[in-house]
Amino acid sequence: MDTFFNVWHYDGRSAVRRKVEIQTIGRQFFLLENERRHGPFSFSDVEYVTRKENVDVYGLADVDGWRLMLSGPVPSELSELLPAHRKYGGWVDRLGLGKATIAFTLASAAAVAVVLLSPQWLAPLIPSSVDEKLGDALVGDFGGRFCSTPAGDAALKKLVNSLDSNPQDLQVEVAKIDMINAVALPGGKVILFDGLVKQARSPDEVAGVLAHEIGHVREKHVMQALLRQMGLAVVLGGVDGNSGALVNNMLAMSYSRNSEAEADAHSMKALGKAEISPVGTASFFERLSELDGSARSGDKGQGIAGYMSSHPLSRERKKAFEKSIVKGKNYKPALTATEWTELKTMCTQDRKAKSGFGFDFE
Repeated sequence: MDTFFNVWHYDGRSAVRRKVEIQTIGRQFFLLENERRHGPFSFSDVEYVTRKENVDVYGLADVDGWRLMLSGPVPSELSELLPAHRKYGGWVDRLGLGKATIAFTLASAAAVAVVLLSPQWLAPLIPSSVDEKLGDALVGDFGGRFCSTPAGDAALKKLVNSLDSNPQDLQVEVAKIDMINAVALPGGKVILFDGLVKQARSPDEVAGVLAHEIGHVREKHVMQALLRQMGLAVVLGGVDGNSGALVNNMLAMSYSRNSEAEADAHSMKALGKAEISPVGTASFFERLSELDGSARSGDKGQGIAGYMSSHPLSRERKKAFEKSIVKGKNYKPALTATEWTELKTMCTQDRKAKSGFGFDFE
């Protein structure tokens, strides 16, 4: 049985809107205009386009500009033949809003997980040559600021050797920078700032901080943090003469709580193996926390903000080092009194070493 309905139509060839009549015959239809008959067209080729001002607009597959426009309530006989309306988008309408919301939430969670976890997967895959090249460029930006004296170098080497089983893979330096900070760089580079060494009251305190930074190196935290905060392009593309800015970012760059916990665990294990008491590290953390409070009130503690921003301290971390103390164990000092004096005064004795940063630091 043929059925007729009045609609507006654009044929896609001209901008003239035509008032036509639809003649439906089963799953096909013709458009009738002034006794002219256009078609046949198949309802299976009709696509829902949009709804504007109470007008439903339909198109025809593979025919640009072809439109049928139906205003007001559409008779059920015709609406049953036309494609369903899309309220939110193709796949949302197919799933339904509820299921689509759940799917989107799961997809978003998966995307966040990939962003957060991919650095852990990618970091071990970065070639060592890239890691070393990046580290060399960053260390080079400290040019002339590393302190060196025969006795001071020997004391530092002794400290590194006692804390790591493969010290040949590491390059540890003391920089003549009056800031309480330490930083691990790519390529196994670790830099202790002279301000931190001077603030320490014993070599055991420096040993704990140094072992923590070595932990960041051994656990690949440095590359993970670079990948997470600066992207793969920066890591693989190199510093391109902007190493100062990258060093700035790395000094301010904080590790995740999990990474800090892993580095602390590495430090405690290294101290235990070297028979160095973790009491010093716990005391150092406690004193820095107190200095941070004074610095915030403007009394003292100049330079403490650098270490606190990149190495957030907490009572839990201090307690963890205290709990790692083995009762009855005969600990020995990380350095002799003479060696400690030589390390602590190394930058004062080395008059050739430049002081301050070799790049803008904020």
